Amino acid sequence: MSRRDRSQPNPPDAARRDLPAHDELYAAQLEIYAAEFGTLYRRFRQQSAELEAATHAVVHAFVVALGAHDPYTRDHTQRVQASAVTLAGALGWRDGALEDVRLGALLHDIGKTSVSDTILRKPGHLTDTEFQAIARHPVIGAHMIAGFPALEVARPFVLHHHERWDGGGYPDRLAGQDIPPQGRLLAVVDAVDAMLTDRPYRQALTLTQVTRELTRGRGRQFDPDMVDAFLDSSALTLYRAELPDLPG
Repeated sequence: MSRRDRSQPNPPDAARRDLPAHDELYAAQLEIYAAEFGTLYRRFRQQSAELEAATHAVVHAFVVALGAHDPYTRDHTQRVQASAVTLAGALGWRDGALEDVRLGALLHDIGKTSVSDTILRKPGHLTDTEFQAIARHPVIGAHMIAGFPALEVARPFVLHHHERWDGGGYPDRLAGQDIPPQGRLLAVVDAVDAMLTDRPYRQALTLTQVTRELTRGRGRQFDPDMVDAFLDSSALTLYRAELPDLPG
């Protein structure tokens, strides 16, 4: 055969004979890939389910520990969670964002497990040292959940619910829009619940008094839009049984 003949491409019928073998090999490889992907996916689902179960267990342990340490804070947390979800819904937060609110509100005071129950239940005014001990609870709470990636969405609720719109809050003295919206939302409902419940050092305020305090704190302690949305929402109806001056 000449050099020219050897350089000629295979005739079309030879190329067609090669296609079925190639397709068969390709199909077999796809089946292998599909099987491997299926195995990886099942493992991923199993690991995800195990991680979710472990996360739920951690959250439950946190909540149980907080309740054992301070029953008031446990009950306060449950009310704040319901109120925060109501406010978030009024603001148009949906689906995943509402789930984040539920989790963040549930964990927002978890750092108080590090605060002496003597301080938490003290009937009189706190000393500066005692107040500083309580004021550390957002940072401590954020550290407590830092090792759990699934709880990262709760961090802005835990860390920033005591920031003030005017920058006078803690722990980071953030102001205005620099405060994450999760912190601004929780600041309102957290304060409202504290005002509407009896504490060792004072009796619960009435609805009229709370509304007055919110209006006074609008643009100073609280995000004005959050206050307006809260007052326009149905969040206060959660306290109907405890508020004699709440319209029916």
